[in-house]
Amino acid sequence: MCHQYFNSPFSLALMKKLVLLHGWGTGSRIWQRQVEAFEGSMEVLAPDIPGWEPVWVKTYLPRLPLEDCVLVGWSLGGMLLLEALADLNAAPGALVLVAAAASFCRRPDHPWGQPAAAVRAMRRGLLKDPGAVVREFALNSQAPQEEAFREEVMELFDNQSSPEHLAAGLDFLLRQDCRTRLGEIQAQAIIVQGEADVIVPPEQARFLHEHLAGSRLHLFPDAGHLPFLTQAARFNGILKEAFRNS
Repeated sequence: MCHQYFNSPFSLALMKKLVLLHGWGTGSRIWQRQVEAFEGSMEVLAPDIPGWEPVWVKTYLPRLPLEDCVLVGWSLGGMLLLEALADLNAAPGALVLVAAAASFCRRPDHPWGQPAAAVRAMRRGLLKDPGAVVREFALNSQAPQEEAFREEVMELFDNQSSPEHLAAGLDFLLRQDCRTRLGEIQAQAIIVQGEADVIVPPEQARFLHEHLAGSRLHLFPDAGHLPFLTQAARFNGILKEAFRNS
């Protein structure tokens, strides 16, 4: 299902658009702080991603006036955006990548990714207890300093995704590697990264920053994999700046 949040049906064509793409193991509800902050001043689109393939994003984005959009992709959603934008040869008003990676898995020449064996173990775990796999991922998404958010985060990750949908996301992460295509991204990216993220470590954000021309990097101290939730005020301030500059 695609959730769309609007402030008024009469002025959408004249408004900036905020497009929020979620990551693995959850859905559009993960963006509730951004929806609450921005829905009164612009059109906010937060789709539930139906399939973990760039082709879905490449079908979705051309329906929008990209020059008026700030595209935000968190984790797997950000990785999908990178691949789709490289294929589309198009530039949004702004691109915000949150805890995203050029290659999620470790490669011989890219030591900052997760071991592929760990992702395959998660995939095997889905056959036995998919809920347990998602809960462990949710726990690992939080830094020790973010204990106060634990109950909320666990509830947001309880989105009843099918094991097949979860497995497809892990399959994408296993093969995903867009390092050679970063030079094709036309948008000047804003990269947001939690310094205490153990799923996508800060070195991944630094790699993106070095290889995406004109990008800006924001490191959030004491934040894990969900800086837009646990440090929402600072993150929303970055989005407001992106709209002003787009």
